[in-house]
Amino acid sequence: MSTGYKILVLLHVLCVIGGFGAVAYNALYVSLAQRRPGGGAAAVVEVNVIVSGLAELLIYSALVFGIGAVTASNSVITFSQGWVSAAAGVYLMDVAILHGWIKRNQRQYSALARRLEEAARQRDAGDELPYRPGTPPGFRPPAAGPVPTDQPSAVAELRSLEKRISAGWAAFNALVVVAVYLMIFKPGS
Repeated sequence: MSTGYKILVLLHVLCVIGGFGAVAYNALYVSLAQRRPGGGAAAVVEVNVIVSGLAELLIYSALVFGIGAVTASNSVITFSQGWVSAAAGVYLMDVAILHGWIKRNQRQYSALARRLEEAARQRDAGDELPYRPGTPPGFRPPAAGPVPTDQPSAVAELRSLEKRISAGWAAFNALVVVAVYLMIFKPGS
């Protein structure tokens, strides 16, 4: 195989490690964030989403370098080989789970956690925010949505979202294992 092919495979593997490796424990972040004493779960999840966004760039780059490696292999590896097509299909399913399930539920989780934390801050601080010059007394900027009045049902919804996010990450990680198996053992080649 050519040096170009080997460089593309190297870049593909590095992107897989950096991208998929960075998101491998994301379900754990959600679970641990919810258990933090004193709140802050929304901040933990939001930071995790930012870091995961950077990892996603590596995940997308892995596809580009993988396609480049297949193309540079001088027909030793082809897109018609079963393992290549299956790995591409698994990759597409992973990206669909990421965007269609995990990220959607993470946005809902973050918004609800922020509203619950804001309600707790308001409750702990009393009804008034500290007076700032130029701000009418009692003025309260609007929250990122209605502040939940039924705390137990909002907490139950957070738990439900946490389970959905964790299930999404479990499916995502299982598919990563399948893709790695396909690329190492190359069944059908």
